[in-house]
Amino acid sequence: MAGTAGNGARPSPRRPEPIAGLRLRALPAASEPAFPLEHAYFEIVYAPLLGPTAVLLARAMARHLDAAGGPTTVCPVELALQVGIRASSTDPLGRKSHLVHAIDRLAHDRIVSRLSDRVLGVHLAVPTLSDRALAKLPMPVRQAHDRYALHRGREQSE
Repeated sequence: MAGTAGNGARPSPRRPEPIAGLRLRALPAASEPAFPLEHAYFEIVYAPLLGPTAVLLARAMARHLDAAGGPTTVCPVELALQVGIRASSTDPLGRKSHLVHAIDRLAHDRIVSRLSDRVLGVHLAVPTLSDRALAKLPMPVRQAHDRYALHRGREQSE
């Protein structure tokens, strides 16, 4: 018997069912001062808490919202592939998917809110971290926080 590579699943003779989209809606910043998701503060200060995949995912969702000029629907498989994570075309939003794990991390830290089953609200700007959250971070990250927060505070008071 000839060996085969793969997981043993046979390809379906039917075309795959279309994947329902993931609806994105912009949400305002939760508090001031706030930094846009594109700002270095989000990458440097939030990344140790969220992980790099969640940071890239939040930024990708913000880009989709910006390009659409408002609420938009994205293909979850394409969204996952844009940030370099594996995506199942059969269940891209399944419990074990990498995309869902990244969304869960963003929801835990209130960057996104689940508005319904396939609708996410995305905060396009994030607040400075609390002292409690900062205490968990390495010294260089806390120093970056201090620099950015001080600069942002000056900008907003002018």
